[in-house]
Amino acid sequence: MLVLAAVAAATLSGLTSAPALARSGCVVPRLYALKVWTAKGLLIHAGCRLGGLSYQRPRAGIARITGQVPPPGAILPASGQVSLIVS
Repeated sequence: MLVLAAVAAATLSGLTSAPALARSGCVVPRLYALKVWTAKGLLIHAGCRLGGLSYQRPRAGIARITGQVPPPGAILPASGQVSLIVS
């Protein structure tokens, strides 16, 4: 009974579950170690869009993503921007 009360309270207060938000928004995918074009495709598929790109001195010959903001699993509004750090 307590669980039902908590669910009802969350629903009435405007909170929704992650799957419900994912249908109308963007769940940020994990993009670490991917190439920029691959990451961009995943972002579009997830309902997000690419925000800013920051470049660090390359550690390897191929530019790979070493950081992202917001982190993987974050829920954003539809077409929310994800910024990437590339090394």
